[in-house]
Amino acid sequence: MADDDQMTRQRYRQQASDADDAGETSSASRREYAAENNRALEEAKTKRLGRKLNWVILGLTFAIIIVFLILFFTP
Repeated sequence: MADDDQMTRQRYRQQASDADDAGETSSASRREYAAENNRALEEAKTKRLGRKLNWVILGLTFAIIIVFLILFFTP
């Protein structure tokens, strides 16, 4: 085997340590991205739910008005 193919233990540990450091940085940024993404999804879902609830309230209000009109105008 050539000397280039062989790796000393120290050099191997150094490369493994460098890879771990890079992995921690990317995993931290991945966690931050996931947290931000979850917050954005939660906001979007909350807005959508609020819009649906507004339509339901409006529909119920109209239904109540219609019932009162029917009760008022029927003999």
